[in-house]
Amino acid sequence: MIEIISYQEIKGNNENIVKEEFEKLVNDIKSKYKCDILSVEEDLEDDLYTIVTELKISFNSFLEYIKFPLNYSADLDVIEPPKLKVDPKEFGEALAHIITFFKNFYERYNVAFNIPINENITINLEDYKKGKYDEDELFAFEEEEGLIKAKAVFEGYGTSEEEVIKRILLSLEDNVIINKVITKELEKEEPYKNVGFYGLIALELFCKPLDIIEIAYKFLPVVVSIKSESIELDSLELQDIGNELGGVIFELTHKVVMGRL
Repeated sequence: MIEIISYQEIKGNNENIVKEEFEKLVNDIKSKYKCDILSVEEDLEDDLYTIVTELKISFNSFLEYIKFPLNYSADLDVIEPPKLKVDPKEFGEALAHIITFFKNFYERYNVAFNIPINENITINLEDYKKGKYDEDELFAFEEEEGLIKAKAVFEGYGTSEEEVIKRILLSLEDNVIINKVITKELEKEEPYKNVGFYGLIALELFCKPLDIIEIAYKFLPVVVSIKSESIELDSLELQDIGNELGGVIFELTHKVVMGRL
């Protein structure tokens, strides 16, 4: 079981509406999770009425926990457990949920992340196709550094296979270790009929749990499969994952609202 304290804030210039929205929010959360209200503070400043509440919420699974910040975009603190062992299959299910959630969000509101590419780095593609690291190094990534081994498959197109691979590799963060790249060209139909390369690019990679979460919502891979036999998260890692997802939803929602003003 995972227990958190969630901090929720509702503000507006109409006290009655703010109170109504607060009741709706708390009742909605209570209908889905085991939830206790720890505190409620009300404030009126410059004609702006604000309600801030602390909620203690319990989740029965990692996937259930992941869904909460996506739906409620709140700051949170994890209070239990100190460490959590997550089955790789469940972690993969959580990644699949994140990918589907953000794919639908991007399509619905026509927003996406602008991911910078460091084009000054030179890449030897042959090294990636053969595998950059030996067995001892791969073992150390998991057992000594505690990284997750995963396979992420992306759909890509461009002027050439090389250009597509380089674009993907250069857009990933430096703290993601990529060992191997495998490509599969697909039949080119519209709108890809006239491009040089269209296909799937599979990466064997090693990274921290938060990094693979970021890859899921930023890049929307076709699939992510976890190859590690076990995944252990401490409370701080759990907390970072929850706040990362909640923060992203807040940022994107703000972008959508400001775009409509």
